[in-house]
Amino acid sequence: MKVKEISISIVPLDETLNKEQDYQIVDHFNLTGSSPKGIGFIPITELYLNKEEAKATDREELMVVALREGEVPNEEEKAVLLKQGFKAYSYELIPQALELAAEGYRLNARAYIPEPPSGFSLESDASGVKTYSNLPETEEDKKKILDLGIIRSSTPCMWAGVFTKNGVKASCVTNNQKLIGKKVSALIVNSGNANCATGKEGHEHDLLMRSEMKTKFNLGNEVLTASTGVIGRKLPIEKITNSISNIASINDSRANNNESKKSSEEVFESVNNFSKAILTTDLVTKFTQDENKNMLGIAKGSGMIAPNMATMLAFIITDKKIKGLNEAETERFMQSELKRITNETFNNISVDGDTSTNDMLLLLNNQLGETISKEEFSESLVEVCESLCYKIIADGEGFSKIIDLKLKQLPISANNLQRIGKNIINSMLVKTAIFGSDPNWGRIIAAFARDEELLEGFEAESAELKILDMKIFSQGEDLLSESELSELSQKMKKSKHIEIEISLPERNSGDAELCSASFLGNDLSYDYVKINAEYTT
Repeated sequence: MKVKEISISIVPLDETLNKEQDYQIVDHFNLTGSSPKGIGFIPITELYLNKEEAKATDREELMVVALREGEVPNEEEKAVLLKQGFKAYSYELIPQALELAAEGYRLNARAYIPEPPSGFSLESDASGVKTYSNLPETEEDKKKILDLGIIRSSTPCMWAGVFTKNGVKASCVTNNQKLIGKKVSALIVNSGNANCATGKEGHEHDLLMRSEMKTKFNLGNEVLTASTGVIGRKLPIEKITNSISNIASINDSRANNNESKKSSEEVFESVNNFSKAILTTDLVTKFTQDENKNMLGIAKGSGMIAPNMATMLAFIITDKKIKGLNEAETERFMQSELKRITNETFNNISVDGDTSTNDMLLLLNNQLGETISKEEFSESLVEVCESLCYKIIADGEGFSKIIDLKLKQLPISANNLQRIGKNIINSMLVKTAIFGSDPNWGRIIAAFARDEELLEGFEAESAELKILDMKIFSQGEDLLSESELSELSQKMKKSKHIEIEISLPERNSGDAELCSASFLGNDLSYDYVKINAEYTT
């Protein structure tokens, strides 16, 4: 049986769990009352690694209670669960665990307690900018819809950023770009309105968000902004400024009452609520932390996701100094690594092939923590970016399947290999075949060879193609019979993760330099059309 590694955020039932370490989930108790739609019988008796395998991870074993999003056990319920040997609860375990179990995976499940790096705080509010047509338009309902998030640092941060390459850029993007090289104290994000293509007034509204943050929180350095939502509609700036004042007042009240220290539950809530506040068509929150706890990453993205800076908002915060580098060198290193890693991760994912006007990935570092090596810094950044990429693809608008594409050991340059991978995961014919569980391998090979110049003389027909580990095409020949193709189709129907591999048979490798690349995409479903046909109506 195949093993899949997953990372799950947990909330301790008491304060005995160590926030600094990770845990190994060995069992769960499902109190969500539901299982993912249409996945059939799930043999969960052997879902997790066995005792000996779990010990090999060097993590302390943990049993977790799975709850529905928003449910918080009271003190009496916590006591009962603790007595039964459960030490934490989770909102995100069941969807991943059951879907992977239905596909025949066993889980190497890492559990972590989200903890922002030192000096950072996260806050959120319901300003009223984001509303949903399926909810009553009452003030009480509007208070439930979080749409404004703030990340603040107790000391100024150096930062790095990667932005949309769309020819139309939102004011938040262009104004942030003007701050490159300057230290910042905070980031403010609103959802429900992109504040893009709104002329001079939109530009002034973005600047007002920044100035209000500086005034209300008494900040001495610059403020970054991000906006997401419908393009071309004026931002109701008074709702934003009122919300900033509201959050500042709450913070002042806590400071006056010496309520600075937060429990693990309160810390989780602050991270989870910020993640909620930046969502648009997303169905789930997206945050992650690397195994060494060097960085915390939060993202939003579900539709308008395409390679070329990927379409999303993503924010990564860290407090780590880098060994051997001064501040200026650290800033340059952060920017170069962010750009490089973005090209290998976010630029290799696609939901629908559309780029947006507001895309950005920001990395903030206040340097209040310990010193680590350049290699460890980069490894943590890669880990966080890869995890956020998967979460975005796994929440693609209206999708039913994830396309996990690997181009392995091919005599094609890295740049051209990336363009070839994008051709495949952006192909409408490939996407619709995957949606229909149709092993129409000809579409994949055709997309692979779409641009002959990219192949650099490599004969596409000499490649080897696998779908879900079944070798389907090699050396220009179809390898499967009709009955085997039917078997593969049934296998695809049962799988959420459609793994596609294109490689070179060993005997043809020769002396050429070989490159590899990985890509993530989605199928194209009826639901995607419905969601985007009715986006503003």
